[in-house]
Amino acid sequence: MGYVSGKSPGYRALNSIIYNVWKCEATFTIYDSGWLVYKFKIEKKLTVLRGGPYLVYGRPLVLRPMTKKFNFSSEEMSRVPVWVKFPSLPLCCWSPVCLSKIASVIGKPIQCDQLTSNLSHMSYARVLVEIDLLEELRHSVEISLPEGPTLHQKVVYENLPKYCNFCHVLGHSCLLCPKASAATNSVSPSQPQAQAAQAAKRSVLSRLGPQLSHQGTPPPS
Repeated sequence: MGYVSGKSPGYRALNSIIYNVWKCEATFTIYDSGWLVYKFKIEKKLTVLRGGPYLVYGRPLVLRPMTKKFNFSSEEMSRVPVWVKFPSLPLCCWSPVCLSKIASVIGKPIQCDQLTSNLSHMSYARVLVEIDLLEELRHSVEISLPEGPTLHQKVVYENLPKYCNFCHVLGHSCLLCPKASAATNSVSPSQPQAQAAQAAKRSVLSRLGPQLSHQGTPPPS
């Protein structure tokens, strides 16, 4: 089973990975939820899963073994590879070791892109990092430079997949989650109801005029 974040790359692009990258005979099905199901021989399956990362139009193809009880609407998969940019990163931080240390603050570094490795595009460094979508994403990283003050390095995530923190499912956000919506609607709005009751009580008392402040004792004039 697989998943590509963002817009579907289409049948032709996904099929080209089978013949040009994996170089094997296999079939796959695209489901409405965005999941991909590949079918191929067991020995080739293990080779493909051990390989990678695999990219489709520059976007990571997430692959996982498919379980017998896999549910397309509720399968949990929070760890995904995502391209991360570090804009205006100082040149002294562009070594593979330094980039790996910086990227490890936000997740598990996988690889740099070709332009970063060749120092061909100096406006930002780009690293493929496996992140956990259950954790809060960091949008800056503190870097202690050999000389000078601590650098607060900006972090930019590319094509983050939609992920629901309520039901832990890829493919939709919490705002569009039917389970989260149902849970919210089932909660009794006790506080608003209590406030409405108090307002209604005040309205009734104002129409009745002055009331007794103590039983049998009129309020002072």
